[in-house]
Amino acid sequence: MKDSVYLIGGRAVGKSSIGVILAEKLGYEFLDTDTLITDERCCSVADIVECEGWQAFRKYEKQVLVQLVGRKDCVVATGGGAILHREVWDELKKQGLVVWLTADLKVLSDRIAGDQQSETLRPSLTGKGVYQELEDVLKERNPLYRETADCVVDSGAMTVYDAVQDIEQIYSATKEE
Repeated sequence: MKDSVYLIGGRAVGKSSIGVILAEKLGYEFLDTDTLITDERCCSVADIVECEGWQAFRKYEKQVLVQLVGRKDCVVATGGGAILHREVWDELKKQGLVVWLTADLKVLSDRIAGDQQSETLRPSLTGKGVYQELEDVLKERNPLYRETADCVVDSGAMTVYDAVQDIEQIYSATKEE
């Protein structure tokens, strides 16, 4: 039985926006892995990356995912790179529905460009422009998202509320199995 929902996908697909509303509708706790990391470390993702590097951030991210194993009744918005921790996902998939949120590259780059806090909240992985970085990163990660996901929701083609409704219906169906 699936007792939680894990939202995976690249930057700006709406994992946090959708996750907050979905958790409220399900009566579940909402957790954001990036927030769990920054609260624990008492600094932003950008500060962690600047001071300790991406490798340290990934280590903290894996620790948070491991701590989520066994948690029930929660909706978790994961960081875009959380999918890289393959060994943890086998356990998380046993207990939760994994939803891959996806959107067209143009939609994602427009969302990032329109987000005033994007640069401080989400530091660049490659130093390239937003569109090129998204394209490169998603080329690497999309096969991992696809392999891990129980279902795919195109959040770029619908409103946040429509995405929540779709996920809620899919999740309800898994609870009945």
